[in-house]
This record gives sequence, C-alpha cells and structure tokens, in this order.
Amino acid sequence: MEDRMDRDESVTAGAGFLTGLIAGGLVGAGLGLFFAPRRGVELRKQVSDSATNVGQAVSKTVDEWSEQGRAFYDRVRDVASHAGEVVDRMATTVTGAENVSNQASNAASAGPSGRVPADRG
Repeated sequence: MEDRMDRDESVTAGAGFLTGLIAGGLVGAGLGLFFAPRRGVELRKQVSDSATNVGQAVSKTVDEWSEQGRAFYDRVRDVASHAGEVVDRMATTVTGAENVSNQASNAASAGPSGRVPADRG
C-alpha cells in the first residue's frame, strides 16, 4: 500500500516537474523573442506564428489523449460487461448444481421404495 502511495506521489511530482519545465521553456522563448534585435513587425509575426504553432501542438496532443482516454474507457466497459456475464453464468451453474445435489440427496434419502423413512428417535 505504501509503495503504491510513493509511486503515485512520484508520478505526480514528475508530472509537475515536466509541466514546470515546459512552462519555463515557453516563457524563456517568449522573452528571448522580445529581447531579440528585430523590427516590431517581424517580432510580432514571429510571436504570432510561434503561438499558433504551440496552440496547434497542444490541441493535437489533447485530442490524442482524449481519444486514448475514450478507447481505454470503452475497453474497461467491455471487460466489466464481460465479467458481469461470466458472473451471471457462474451463478446459474451453481444454482443448477445445488438443485441437482438436493434432488440426489432427496432420492438417496427416499431409498429404493421412493419414500422418505420416518425419524427413529
């Protein structure tokens, strides 16, 4: 249990670090563009193009993750449905086996005459 918590914390910490690294890189790149010796028109166009490219890349990544999440959800739903069907079949089998067992027990108690003997007490 503790290993799982440690693993979850390290995944969360890793994701936070990666997010910070990407955000820092973007801020640094933006500042570098603003301080570069270019004319205002060129700089604005370059910033605009860069922002468009980043937006498209993020949108594509989010779309891919969303599709993977849907596919995973569908797979889990199918597995859960199949598991429910298996459990239902097992319950039916067990119930049938109990009925056969009860019938066999009653038949054995009745003996060859078919009647259940009275208690001798």
